[in-house]
Amino acid sequence: MRPVTLDELLPRERFIDARPALQQQLIRVKANRRVVLGEHLTLLFENRETVRWQVQEMCRVEHIVKPDAVQSELDAYNPLLPGPDELSATLLIEYPDADERKEMLVRLSGLHRHLHLEISGAAPCPARFEDGREREDGKLSSVQFVRFSLNAEQRAAFMDLSRPARLVVDHPVYAAATALDGGQRGAMIEDLLTS
Repeated sequence: MRPVTLDELLPRERFIDARPALQQQLIRVKANRRVVLGEHLTLLFENRETVRWQVQEMCRVEHIVKPDAVQSELDAYNPLLPGPDELSATLLIEYPDADERKEMLVRLSGLHRHLHLEISGAAPCPARFEDGREREDGKLSSVQFVRFSLNAEQRAAFMDLSRPARLVVDHPVYAAATALDGGQRGAMIEDLLTS
């Protein structure tokens, strides 16, 4: 997917003025890109709109206006975009209670071996987690970045809406599966077509 470029961003003050309307648009974009997997895992599938918003928000919050500093934000967030034949998501591990969260971020060690996309009639597509988000002691970061790289067979199966698809986590301490609905699947197919 083509990276977001500096000339696509609004200057900070214009973004602040336009933010309420842009936020409503983003809510609609994210609606079909959010997949809840059980009670404590949420995946937000990324595209150019979600990355553009994140950069604009960081510039707003951090008062970033110099072009080279804005470019640094783009350089940090553009890697979240999916590559060819790939879906890319931010995975949030959400436990409201701080003590339970601390415990579960250790107990969920090895999660990277237990998350995959299943498409009827194709081999499961394992998630590939970004390196460096699990410490040597096994504790995970509560925010993970994951990619699903589809081979030709998986891609063709995913494009066929008559074939069910679901996200599955089968970790020994956390198991859940969520079927992707038509809206979610459509948003992801759009990303595959533009990556």
